[in-house]
Amino acid sequence: MNLAVRATGGDLNLQATLSLSSATGPDEEPVRPHHPITCSSPLRFEDDGTFACSHASVPPGDGRTQSCLDHTVALLLLELVQDL
Repeated sequence: MNLAVRATGGDLNLQATLSLSSATGPDEEPVRPHHPITCSSPLRFEDDGTFACSHASVPPGDGRTQSCLDHTVALLLLELVQDL
């Protein structure tokens, strides 16, 4: 299954891909006003493990953030393999 979202022109829309691939389940408490992954403002990963945008933050160990980071590394590795 390909979880990559393509933007106009065929480029990878990384933000949309990460948002889609890290969607929460019905039992998870949502982050308000939104999860930083879905925000178009600059993202920060703080030294204490907090992941934040200018509107919201999630604490260290957040499952959606971990899924996002894991998926990001996987996508980067796939991109690097294509250049070998």
